[in-house]
Amino acid sequence: MKIKRKYLLMLGWLMVLTVVVLSLININGAIPDVKNGDKIGHFIAYFSLTVWFTWLYPKTWVRNLYAIGFIFLGGIMEVLQSLTAYRSMDIDDFHVNTIGVIVGLTFAVFTAATPIVKRTFTP
Repeated sequence: MKIKRKYLLMLGWLMVLTVVVLSLININGAIPDVKNGDKIGHFIAYFSLTVWFTWLYPKTWVRNLYAIGFIFLGGIMEVLQSLTAYRSMDIDDFHVNTIGVIVGLTFAVFTAATPIVKRTFTP
């Protein structure tokens, strides 16, 4: 089933907004304390954003621009966290965000030709 591109794009930007909000709100005690759970969350978030936008924009220069943008977003979120009283900057989070972007870009490029991706995301 072909989904209108504008809805896929809106969902993608909603995902970006969700990452920004979750990066900046006070979550102390709101989530269970799982060893490295925070890092897993960072990886999944940036992996997902990169895959989504790479599938939406398969041109090399556009997908690379999004990947670089998501790496910058991860860095900016860490700096903004350092400015809050309830969050702190963690360089390891930035590293995991970047790894999520790189793995997401690689995964998306290699899966872009699959029938379901082509049916859903190709204009």
